[in-house]
Parts: sequence; C-alpha cells; structure tokens
Amino acid sequence: MLFEETRRTLFCSDLFHQWGYMEPLTESSILDRARDGLIRTERSPLARYVPYTHHTQGVLEDLARLDPRTLAIMHGSSFRGDGAAALRDLAEIWREALGPAAEESLAGKATATS
Repeated sequence: MLFEETRRTLFCSDLFHQWGYMEPLTESSILDRARDGLIRTERSPLARYVPYTHHTQGVLEDLARLDPRTLAIMHGSSFRGDGAAALRDLAEIWREALGPAAEESLAGKATATS
C-alpha cells in the first residue's frame, strides 16, 4: 500500500480485485465486482489468497481514515470517488465472505459432505 497525499490516491494493490477486462477508471461502484472476484477466487484453487485475520477490519478502517479520493487498483478498474466508504464497504464484504461465520459455514459444509 502507498498513499499519495497531494491527490489523495491510495495505491491499494489487490484489495478490490476484479476479474475480466474493465475500464481503467470508473466513478461507479466497484463493490459488486470486488465481491464477485473474491467469491470466484474462494471457489477456486486460489482460495484463501486474501490474508484475513482478526486485525483485517482495523487495517481497512485505518486506510479509510486516510479519506482517499482515488483507489488505484492493480486488477480491475481504479475508482474515483468516496474511497473511505468503499473501503468500509469492502471490510463488510470481507467479513461476510472470510470472517469467522464464513469459516464455520465452510467447515459445516465440509463435515456434511464427508
């Protein structure tokens, strides 16, 4: 991660990973794309590529407090707009998809199919 203060750009690597060919920059929400990318990846051999721990929500909140205006994203469209809100929404997506409840759900499915 790198935050450029003058233009308030957060170079955020794969936080909002999106699959497929996308426009380089958008002012429309990228959250559905990021959710889809995460879910698709979690169902593939690349599952667990996001290092989610009990610290993750706090780290994403710290990034949101920087109040970025542009999120420079490595894979997919970069986003111009309310970067803080996008980061907070991403934290919720990750919590739902990768947090303890998601782990318990996956463990239950594995036990049921064993």
